[in-house]
Amino acid sequence: MNIEASVGIIFNESFQLLMAERPQSKTWSGWWEFPGGKIESGETPLEALKRELKEEIGISVIDAEKWIVRKYTYEDYEVILHFYKVTQWSGNIEAKEEQKISWVLPDNNKVSPVLPANDLIFKAISLPDTYAITNAYEYSGNFLNKVEQKLNNGLGLIQIREKAISKNAFIDLTKEIIQMAGNFDAKVMINSDINLAYKLNADGVHLNSSLLHRLSEIPKDLIVSASCHSARDIEKAMTMDVSFVVLSPVQKTQSHPNTTPIGWDDFSKITQNYSIPIYALGGMKQDDIENAFNAGAIGIASQRAIWEA
Repeated sequence: MNIEASVGIIFNESFQLLMAERPQSKTWSGWWEFPGGKIESGETPLEALKRELKEEIGISVIDAEKWIVRKYTYEDYEVILHFYKVTQWSGNIEAKEEQKISWVLPDNNKVSPVLPANDLIFKAISLPDTYAITNAYEYSGNFLNKVEQKLNNGLGLIQIREKAISKNAFIDLTKEIIQMAGNFDAKVMINSDINLAYKLNADGVHLNSSLLHRLSEIPKDLIVSASCHSARDIEKAMTMDVSFVVLSPVQKTQSHPNTTPIGWDDFSKITQNYSIPIYALGGMKQDDIENAFNAGAIGIASQRAIWEA
């Protein structure tokens, strides 16, 4: 049996998330989830979201951003969840179905048990939709000016990956970007060099797939992400408890023209099996963000197109 449902991710001013306990009248009673419910015949996911939130917690949705679509398989049925970030609503939030409700922090959830299909949200909600990988060597203009422009436009996460410049030039570039990013509360990760990440006070380190499989543990005080090209890579990343992974290549790329791309269909099949945040990488442009969400990614990563826009 297949079920489709719409789910609302609702924040308060303290960046807490609203959760509701399933009432005794429903299956999985006593388990906590984000509010929402089944999409009825003839309804769009957004229409279902608006109806369910009105019925369950008494609010009228004014604006909601379409986010991830994820499939989760329970023992006797499969559910496709359409997640929305509810950015504006009217009315007072109250329990309309005699359920308990609670505001929780994404990194300090104090309610349990939580429905398994909702686990991903706690890990993904603080991550940006777009993640940039530097490409200073190929960029024809002033790259630091372009970085500042993107930060000013809301870029929240940068991975510094420059294989064609000297170590000293890499360090100088990294220092400049870290200082610049600090003015915008953006995060900076260094490619595959944990010691350098500490030395330069970067926010994190990105592991290539080879390094991922060689390590037996990862730093606990850094953001750690990993490059993945297969389900095996993702499973290793999950055992290491990395913050997120980048799955590639989704489409043909300039840097690896002879590599067969995964394609959106197979990308979607892979993402549905894992509760870890996954970015899509490989030929990504901003127009691909909706395809990425529909395929279960939390966003896109880009090395070239993002700097050209």
